[in-house]
Amino acid sequence: MKQFKLWFGGMFGLMLIVLASSTFAEDKPASITIGYLNLVNAQLISKHMGWHEKELGVPIKWVKFDSGGAVNTAIAGGSIDFGGVGNPPSAVGVSKGLPYEGIFVLNMLGAVESLVARTDKNIKTVKDLVGKKVGVPFGSTTHYLLMAQLKKEGVDPQKVTVIDMGPADALAAWLRKDIDAAYVWEPSLDKIVKSGGTIILTSAQMAKAGYPTWDIAVVRKDFAKKYPDLVSKFIKTEARSVEFWNKDPKKSAEIIADELALPKDDVTRMMAGTTMVAAKDQLGSAYLGTSKKKGRFVDTLYSTAQFLAEEKRIPAVPDKGLYEAFINPSYLEAIIHMKK
Repeated sequence: MKQFKLWFGGMFGLMLIVLASSTFAEDKPASITIGYLNLVNAQLISKHMGWHEKELGVPIKWVKFDSGGAVNTAIAGGSIDFGGVGNPPSAVGVSKGLPYEGIFVLNMLGAVESLVARTDKNIKTVKDLVGKKVGVPFGSTTHYLLMAQLKKEGVDPQKVTVIDMGPADALAAWLRKDIDAAYVWEPSLDKIVKSGGTIILTSAQMAKAGYPTWDIAVVRKDFAKKYPDLVSKFIKTEARSVEFWNKDPKKSAEIIADELALPKDDVTRMMAGTTMVAAKDQLGSAYLGTSKKKGRFVDTLYSTAQFLAEEKRIPAVPDKGLYEAFINPSYLEAIIHMKK
């Protein structure tokens, strides 16, 4: 009887260990996939430094995307856990019920994305695009701004041949002389400029005119529900990267140049056209806001959705409450409060 008790006690203890190990294993996934945009921002610093691997404690798979629309597709297919999208793609995603939420401002876009036209075609403004071919990624920030400026200047979009193409494809089309203009971002932008192009409009100018554009980090809702601690750690690392960018732009330029295989001088120029918002400032009214009072990103998303509906990119404008729900500053709030 005594031997049975010892055996039973040993087996029971072993079962507890197995159950505990199983529970612990579920606290973290085997790996995490982060989708990142092919542009200059501080996320490339965390990627280069391996900070996410160290902070989250699991292998990280990085997948590069040329547009937010492609990120939306990946989110819908469940192939990435985190991603980055601009305000038009996120407005589209929310309208389609994509299962994600916006948690951190990756960057505010300025001259890093611009409308460039062929110098020899004497195109000075968007009015001169009538009868011309323009390459732009549909559903992107630049597509949104291009159509907004055409409308602002009274140009019928039907009189401009607007072609859906990502930055890399736009560059190839430009070199083949298949298009007359392109509204894209770096690094393809600079290559187009150096191949006979002149910048006629920048996203910085559009922001001043009341059309701010930005990229926001998103997380799949099911991942966030299962691993909320990892979401907080992801944001903590992104905040660290932004702080690094703002404190040491020279070293940041070196890192990003290595990541994008670009000359440091080119990266420095691109950085000047991109703004990194400090984590604590993102909780301000101009950005995410707080859980109790969301910021102007909600208004930007809603106005973007109105534009997209007019352009038949989405069937109808969703209730503004959906955009309120999409913006989730709670993880960032927790990080900021922990620092205090």
